[in-house]
Amino acid sequence: MQALFSTLVGALQVSFTATTEANSEVLTNVSSLAGLFLGLPVFGPGMQRECYIEAIDTVGGTVTLTEPALASGTAVALTTGFQTTGRRIKFWSDVAAQPALFLRGMDEDLEYQNIIQQAQTIRAEVWVYANAGSDPDAVPESLLNNILDALQAAFAPDDPMQQRFTLGGLVFWCRIAGRLDKLTGDIDSQAIAVVPVEITVP
Repeated sequence: MQALFSTLVGALQVSFTATTEANSEVLTNVSSLAGLFLGLPVFGPGMQRECYIEAIDTVGGTVTLTEPALASGTAVALTTGFQTTGRRIKFWSDVAAQPALFLRGMDEDLEYQNIIQQAQTIRAEVWVYANAGSDPDAVPESLLNNILDALQAAFAPDDPMQQRFTLGGLVFWCRIAGRLDKLTGDIDSQAIAVVPVEITVP
């Protein structure tokens, strides 16, 4: 489960460099826009707490943040990611810094494939919280859907022969399986998703 947790936390981590200017929200000379989307928190030297991406100019190669930089710099190393993560789930009202991710272990199934070989299926839930914002013209589930896309990409096969995600060979198969429940944040801006995960251990 710890390997899965680390994989999920890393799903939103994108590293890039940019030029920052004190008291300006605009990042210029961004090394790459790949993996960046609106609502992602940005961390690094000169960045304020709870600083998020507000706009991306793909033509000019600039990124506009919700808060101005505190210092000027060239080729400043920046990263994105979840604001809050944990293995013990919290109510969304108790999580001030979002987007947030929690991994919760659920039940297990045990069965024998033959007399001596036992198969174990471990079930887990990934809880994601995101603030959909209060802009009446914005699509409320956009940020949540972008996060879910990044999480799904983290389950890409790492076993090229069998086309399974095996957590680096630790398990037989780790995959998203079942109904994915979502609250898009239309009413109170609080978007929530619960993603079911199955881990098969031979």
